[in-house]
Amino acid sequence: MSSVKQGHHSAHSWLVDAEVIQDLTPQHFDIGYWQSAGLVTGHSSGRGTTYFVRLNSTPLVLRHYRRGGLIGRLLSDQYLYTGLDNCRSFQEFRLLSWMHKRGLPVPRPIAAHVYRSGLIYRADLLLQQIENARDLHQILCTSGLAESLWQEVGRTIAKMHLAQIYHHDLNIHNLMLDAQGKVWLIDFDRCEKRNGTAWQANNLARLKRSLEKETARTQQYHYQPDNFSHLLHGYHLQHNEDKHDAATD
Repeated sequence: MSSVKQGHHSAHSWLVDAEVIQDLTPQHFDIGYWQSAGLVTGHSSGRGTTYFVRLNSTPLVLRHYRRGGLIGRLLSDQYLYTGLDNCRSFQEFRLLSWMHKRGLPVPRPIAAHVYRSGLIYRADLLLQQIENARDLHQILCTSGLAESLWQEVGRTIAKMHLAQIYHHDLNIHNLMLDAQGKVWLIDFDRCEKRNGTAWQANNLARLKRSLEKETARTQQYHYQPDNFSHLLHGYHLQHNEDKHDAATD
């Protein structure tokens, strides 16, 4: 994105898409700022609370980085600072920018924030919200997906793999379907461009495990083993089409 600008103020550093926010300040990463302006439209809870806010006519998502697992109980939202380029928010912003520019179905990154305090930092990310979308887990709790949509999920994952994008946490909570039937992939923390193809099968296996895990613990979960076969069919169709297009260029 040519419109991306970098800024600093005191202990704060940020990247911002200036086409969306021309006068960004550290307060844009403080939920209190949005609440006082009456611009919070909702929230969701997971590892932490993600807030939905609105800037003019643009719906945004504000996410604060938090650790998971046992270390998260001790350090919560603190990370070791080894330079801005190594900060999680900056890395995710730049990867999303690269993917968004190439037309991949990911949220548009709006701003990334780092607040440094000595050897540690805290981080935030602002994204454009995918409107009228639900994650795959929410959908499967109430209804099944058509075979064609399972294939579209597979095609979407294949597009990521063909672009050499490794998703660190490929699960049903990070796949979304909007009202037009378009599949999106979200949450690219700790993700990266990765060479080779050996890792791709493991990526798919992780997704399959997440589906099976929910089936085992959630009553009336609308997933059947042959659904994943349809997903794989779409995945391989996309690979074959890409090979055909490459051969005819």
